[in-house]
Amino acid sequence: MVRMKSLVLVAGIGRRPFEALAPVLDRHKLEVVQVAAPENSVELARSERFDLVIFDAEPRQVTLGEVVAMIRDERSESRLTSLLVLAEHRNADAARRLIGRGVNRVMLLDDPPKLIDKEVADLLHIAPRANIRIATRLRTSVADGTEEVLGEVVNLSLSGLLVQTDMLFEMGEQVVVSIYPGDRDDPVVAKAEVTRRALSERGGADGFGISFLSLAADGELRIVTALEEAFANLVGL
Repeated sequence: MVRMKSLVLVAGIGRRPFEALAPVLDRHKLEVVQVAAPENSVELARSERFDLVIFDAEPRQVTLGEVVAMIRDERSESRLTSLLVLAEHRNADAARRLIGRGVNRVMLLDDPPKLIDKEVADLLHIAPRANIRIATRLRTSVADGTEEVLGEVVNLSLSGLLVQTDMLFEMGEQVVVSIYPGDRDDPVVAKAEVTRRALSERGGADGFGISFLSLAADGELRIVTALEEAFANLVGL
């Protein structure tokens, strides 16, 4: 079963930056765990799967790279989660050098709240998400029963997917999704909800963002396996 509410770990963010961040987290109805320092996030992130980890760029006891590597370790429950680093201007460049090496995004502590809101929303939608093209079938209710349409998964995560399809969906519409990760003939079947429309002029592919409500049988394990294969080149994996 997939969690209905995204779980976010916030580590080492001072009072003033957290006050700016809090409305963003509240707006997205996130469950938030807060700890005092980035290094304090490691044990939690390794023992429980978070959907997003946000931490300050200046750990006190170890380096930022070491924190990232420990979270990305193959034994970590959050090894595939998105990592967002909030940095001061003076250490932003050092943090940015970890992008693509375990860190997904780096933002400045004084970035506008609207920009932070967008980045958090994007990371939650794509986290932990990989560019994997997989065939999919979508069933949706129509006036005389159900309609099945074909599509292609462009990005996949434990929380949902981005699918390209000729079908036009309404926001909030519920669908049954069948996807085919790996080389097995039987699909992963999920009940899901259409949550956003993605347009290529905003970057990426045209399609619909679809969030899982529940996964049948071994669906979560199969998606984790597909993600781990896609992320095999990440630092620490």
